[in-house]
This record gives sequence, C-alpha cells and structure tokens, in this order.
Amino acid sequence: MLLRLRLLRRIAREIPRYGKLTYCLYRDPRVPQKNKVALTAALIAIYNPVVDFPLWFPVLGEMDALALTVLAVKMFVDRAPKQVVDEHQQRIALGTSTFDQDIRHGRESVRERARTWWQTRRRLSV
Repeated sequence: MLLRLRLLRRIAREIPRYGKLTYCLYRDPRVPQKNKVALTAALIAIYNPVVDFPLWFPVLGEMDALALTVLAVKMFVDRAPKQVVDEHQQRIALGTSTFDQDIRHGRESVRERARTWWQTRRRLSV
C-alpha cells in the first residue's frame, strides 16, 4: 500500500512537467507527424465514450483512462528525438518553453481584451 502511495505521489509530481513537455513536443515541427497522430488517436480512443474496452479485454480493460493517458504520453515522449526532448526540458526548467510563452501570450491577450472591453463600456456609459 505504501509503495502505491509513493508511486501515485511521483506520478502527481510528474504530470505537470510531462504535460508541458508533451505540449512543447506536439508543437515542435521536428517531432515526426506520425508520433503526433498516434498520440491524438490514442487520446481519442481513451476518452471516446463509444470506444470502451470491456473489463475482460486483456490489460486495457483493467486500466483506467488516467493510466492509459500516462502510458500514451510516455510513449509519445520516449519516441520523440532525444535532442529535441532535452532541449525542451531545459527550456521548461528556465521558464522559456513554448508552453510558457503561449501562457504569457494568452494572459496578455486576455488583459488587452478586458482593457478594450472596459474602455468601450466606459465610453458607452458617459
């Protein structure tokens, strides 16, 4: 039981990092398109309510969606070019990854839209 808790804690710590890494690799043109298609297909199969593996289906029937997602993401990262993975891991550690840049850009966009909305609202009420 203690071993399972340790494993779950480790997975919980790794999910945000792997999420960022997966996002960055998915956006990188150096990662083969077939890997991206395989990940997308796996995630659709996992989360599509029409495709549900029965419990009697060996291995997959016994795994839940989270475990299958972790497996699909791990396979995607493992099959990406090593130097590309290393580069993205370094950029994630520095806070300069594609993910971090997109988050900053999104926040700036929301701020600008809110500012424009507020200014328009003020003009209309005057």
